[in-house]
Amino acid sequence: MARSPRPGASSPALSRRGVLQLGGGVALLFATSACAADSGDKSKDGKSDGAAAKTLRIAVSSYLSSWDQDFVGFDLTALMLYKNVFPYLIDYGVTNTGGSQILDTQNITPTFAESFEPDAEQKVWTLKLRRGVKFASGNEMKAADVKWSKDRAFAAQANVAGVYRTIGLTSADQVKVVDDYTVEFHQAFPSALTRQIQAISLYVFDSVEAKKRASSSDPWAKEWFAKNPPTGGYFNVAKATQGQEIELSANTDYPGPDPAKTPTIRISVVPAASNQRLQLQAGDIDIALGISQRDIQDLKKTPGIKVISAASNRQVAIQMSVTAAPFNDVNVRKALAYAVPYEQIITNVYGGDARAAKSPVPLDMPGYDEVGYPFTHDLDKAKAAMSAAGRASLDSELVFEADNEEQQKIAVQVQSEAAKAGIRLKLTPLDPATLGERRTKKNIPLQITSGQLWVDDVEYMLATSFVKGANLNYSNYSNPEIEQIYEKSHTTVDTAARNALWKRVQEILAADVPWVVICQPNFNLPVREAVAGWVQPMDGLARLRYLSASA
Repeated sequence: MARSPRPGASSPALSRRGVLQLGGGVALLFATSACAADSGDKSKDGKSDGAAAKTLRIAVSSYLSSWDQDFVGFDLTALMLYKNVFPYLIDYGVTNTGGSQILDTQNITPTFAESFEPDAEQKVWTLKLRRGVKFASGNEMKAADVKWSKDRAFAAQANVAGVYRTIGLTSADQVKVVDDYTVEFHQAFPSALTRQIQAISLYVFDSVEAKKRASSSDPWAKEWFAKNPPTGGYFNVAKATQGQEIELSANTDYPGPDPAKTPTIRISVVPAASNQRLQLQAGDIDIALGISQRDIQDLKKTPGIKVISAASNRQVAIQMSVTAAPFNDVNVRKALAYAVPYEQIITNVYGGDARAAKSPVPLDMPGYDEVGYPFTHDLDKAKAAMSAAGRASLDSELVFEADNEEQQKIAVQVQSEAAKAGIRLKLTPLDPATLGERRTKKNIPLQITSGQLWVDDVEYMLATSFVKGANLNYSNYSNPEIEQIYEKSHTTVDTAARNALWKRVQEILAADVPWVVICQPNFNLPVREAVAGWVQPMDGLARLRYLSASA
């Protein structure tokens, strides 16, 4: 497993672009391998699994770093839990594709809210709360809680404040309480991203309880929220033992669609993937969220266990530094793109359980076009590109995450084929701290990355990875025309017009080749046979309310 570096707090004076890129960093995950989709509630033989179990047991690799969502960056356990225990007012809907249930990023559904709709100009969005919704404290959720939560976010100038700038929200004054159950968001401009940005930002704190814990030195109760779980989501936290276990109980007062199916979910911390595998095989846990790709392949043959699998938008790539030799020469970048053995990697690393990528824009993302990546494994073309660069050979290092078996295997296979084109690669595994330090110094010539976007849109992808200063732009890539397109996209809401912009973006990226785009691995999740109801999360964060298991 790997993740992108944690962004820091932004300056209030930071530009829209800068904070957008900060928010993009928060919202792009380098994902676990343990996510998948399930198509139904029956076992393999098609028979019912019997009475529903009251408790579902899940293993994760680490305990969460904090319960305060406003101040957590790339903590996958925390981010997954937040989706289930914070009340999010709107969320992605669910659709069925190819027999699998997946989160539908084009369909945003009110959950704790009654509705969320724009005015005619799509600049003022009105949020109406359902009446009678209560936090576990007994306090009713009202517009004042939404306002306090967003005021806190703007004061923090961290995660939510960052992503809000993408849709023209830069000040707490733009969030207005109309009455106890109505809040308006006054954007500076219309944006096609509004629903998706709000789907990841509209979580609400119990402000009545928070104010009891606030002080003059800590007006937003930051210290208290870091240690105390939120309440009022699809689940409440019944018990949390630091470093060991978290017990969730279904919120029976949840007023929206798709309430939690399982009354109790027990999440235990099992750091070692091998121990998760043993516990899953023994039936001590129902779902393992931290098992390696190799173990997953083995578990497909294990009685009592099924591996749920489906296509995902996670993308694996090699980012090349376009500002330093030798990869500041586009012909050298093309040489590497032709030298990578794409199909061999899909077969040998993923056992065929991945899709070939044809663009830096992920497959299935609106606006995707195959013009984005015209390279296939072709050593003759790789050698020709090297010749065009005036080189017979070159030396470089290829960096990957030290604890990532998947990346290590990819690195070995790229090293072998690249050498045949005269590109001699020294493999450099780095621990997270050293990798983060070198990324900050921007002195990595080649590095393997893996991630998926929380917002299923090319504008968001550009913001995070392909414009000046983008948080995840490890290639240091910049193209003047893409910069112009990116600025234009902020206020372009027409779908056809946006797709025309995205096609041109992909044509430019195909010519500039800042990334070697390797593939999109499928989600895979090993579970006990009795588990059902998995909905594939496009953001990699499991929605536990859909899960069930037979007794």
